[in-house]
Amino acid sequence: MGKCFVSVSAELRARVALEQHGFRTAHSLGQNFLFDEGLLNALLDRAGVTGEDRVLEIGPGPGVMTAQLARRCEKVVSLEIDEKLRPVLETVLEGMQNVRVIYCDAMKADIGRISRENLGEGPFRVVANLPYYITTDVLLRLATGGYPIRDISVMVQKEAAQRILARPGEKQWCAAAAVLAYFGQAQVLEEVPRDRFEPAPHVDSAFLRIEMYEEKPVQAQRDDMMLKTIHAAFLMRRKKLSNNLKAAFSLSGEQALAVLQQAGLSPDIRGEVLTMEELARLSDVLSTLL
Repeated sequence: MGKCFVSVSAELRARVALEQHGFRTAHSLGQNFLFDEGLLNALLDRAGVTGEDRVLEIGPGPGVMTAQLARRCEKVVSLEIDEKLRPVLETVLEGMQNVRVIYCDAMKADIGRISRENLGEGPFRVVANLPYYITTDVLLRLATGGYPIRDISVMVQKEAAQRILARPGEKQWCAAAAVLAYFGQAQVLEEVPRDRFEPAPHVDSAFLRIEMYEEKPVQAQRDDMMLKTIHAAFLMRRKKLSNNLKAAFSLSGEQALAVLQQAGLSPDIRGEVLTMEELARLSDVLSTLL
């Protein structure tokens, strides 16, 4: 590769490499790429990515954002599931010594080992552009994994962002929203219309940032029990929480009602209306029994 090509924009390098290697996006992998470097730089500005950061990127695609991260950050490690993108990424990222691409499934990868070996022991940031059908699963894995993550900036389906931002009592309040709210605070940084992607998806998107708490504003005695309690609360929507507790923890009806009483909750309450404080209080009562 000649030096003159190195100065070419990452967008053009990506487009040329994709064409040169005959790459075709796979619907099964949810591949919808962003090429606009101006937009990508604006998103990274909004995310607050700086030269001191170490970043785990999930879903680099053709590497346009990866190149922007490499130019901004101290170190970048990217996880890509599609081996067919290897020659494209090698072309786009040529000469960038502070970035490494690992070809693996982010849902199965050892995130802790990968981050330690490539980014060091300290805190790191996550930037992700994921297939929408696995976004929630990946976010939950990152949030609950005990990794030293400062924040997660991720492109999500607009409707998914609305669910993640939901709060107790709202229609879209759900187990995933409660788990993410326990570990961090989410906000939409930018809405991204579908026509900015290639190929264009059928939905609009939102660039979401979840700032992970150093100290949780609501802290249960045991995080593992808090997660089980959240799962139980939403196990059967519109059912009494006592029924959910019976099913989730193999309690008798009498035991379930006693747990609710100790937590200061109505025997007729439904799980989906509980606040984070109430969920934590219920979790702590369950921790003393189980």
